[in-house]
Amino acid sequence: MNKANNNGLKKAEAKVETILEQATRLPLAIRRSIVLGVLALVLLLIALVIAGIASCSGNSSREALVQETPAPLNDGEAGGAPAASATAAAESVSGYVQPQTTAGEDGVTTLEDEEDPSRQQEGDEAVPEDTPLPTEDTPAPTDAPTPEPTSQYTTLKKHDKSEEVTQLQNRLMELGYLEIDEPTDYFGSSTAYAVQLFQRQHNLTQDGVAGPTTQTLLYSKDAEKYCLKEGAEGRDVKQLQQQLCELGYLDEKEIDHVYGPTTISAIKTFQKRNKLTDDGMAGEKTLEKLYSDDARISSSLQKAQASASAAAAKAAKDKKTTPTPKPDTKADKVIKAAKSKLGCEYVLGDKGPDTFDCSGFIYWCLRQAGVYCTRLNAAGFSNKSSWKKISSISELEKGDLLFFKSEESSRVNHCGIYVGSGDMIDASSGNGKVIRRALSSYWKRNFVCARRPW
Repeated sequence: MNKANNNGLKKAEAKVETILEQATRLPLAIRRSIVLGVLALVLLLIALVIAGIASCSGNSSREALVQETPAPLNDGEAGGAPAASATAAAESVSGYVQPQTTAGEDGVTTLEDEEDPSRQQEGDEAVPEDTPLPTEDTPAPTDAPTPEPTSQYTTLKKHDKSEEVTQLQNRLMELGYLEIDEPTDYFGSSTAYAVQLFQRQHNLTQDGVAGPTTQTLLYSKDAEKYCLKEGAEGRDVKQLQQQLCELGYLDEKEIDHVYGPTTISAIKTFQKRNKLTDDGMAGEKTLEKLYSDDARISSSLQKAQASASAAAAKAAKDKKTTPTPKPDTKADKVIKAAKSKLGCEYVLGDKGPDTFDCSGFIYWCLRQAGVYCTRLNAAGFSNKSSWKKISSISELEKGDLLFFKSEESSRVNHCGIYVGSGDMIDASSGNGKVIRRALSSYWKRNFVCARRPW
């Protein structure tokens, strides 16, 4: 038996020697590969051995902790609380959770790996037991709505009648948006139009209704005075353009109701010629000058008028002179023209032949009597120095032009024609038409002056 084993060993040794001899004959690169492979295998085996040792050590530690924990006592026995504390301590050290035991229906004890619903998972926030979790059916809390601020102003509109309307008219007159014969408590067309002008100036909805927003701004220190600026549109722009045309700063075909580049250029030329700030906006000073008797006409119109005057003088020299009519006949013609328009509608900015404002009415009547002048506003006509000024009502004659202020301002804002017997005819904004009425205490109290154009 031993002899056979020895023979086997000799044969194995011979084979090894043969293999080694053959290996030495292999190329150097292959031999290096074999050596590296053997080293990698050895390292792998070492790693597996270390892992096995660590695993065995962990299991032994957990078994020791479990064995040290006393067995759970029956209900009513003492020592239950320390046992539970020991179990919890073991779980906290090892991370191992001791399974709970329950009795099955057949009396055999079984193990259940139930999850304690009260156990907090890592990363979860603690939820108080008495706080219900939100569900899809539970509405999210919302903030209480902020109450809307109440306004001290009530909405005023056309046909309203109240003391608030009178206050509204006075404020609009103070800022230059409204020119009426006298404030009333009635919200008429003129008041609605003035509200629209104010709304246009302040980029509000132009509905002519004085709501809380409009009134809040109107009575505030931020309220702007009436002024025509680029982009404005309306009847007041047309009236301005007509006046510029009459003074020679704008061509008649350029009247388009729009305050655009052409109108701005004409206003700037007018301002420069009349020594005003040439900003292109028609504000209080520019408008006052534009409708005054001393407004300077354009240089081109001045030259044309000079040529026409020279030609007229030459023609008059070559022609026999005829007696001129008596001055008092013009007064009769003015009164006749005024009476013919009784009942015609009042429209702000119009100058006839069927709709008028107060100064437009005077302008039209004068032209029917052969008195030619520039269209001015009431304040402009009152300052026409070439007409005789009458300072007392007791000195009035038929055909005299009457001028009045308001209770709130010293500026002339209305005019009419005296027809005798203490009466006048005027285009009344408050009545909405041309009427004849007596010079009441209001008119006598606010009388400024009269002018006699002949």
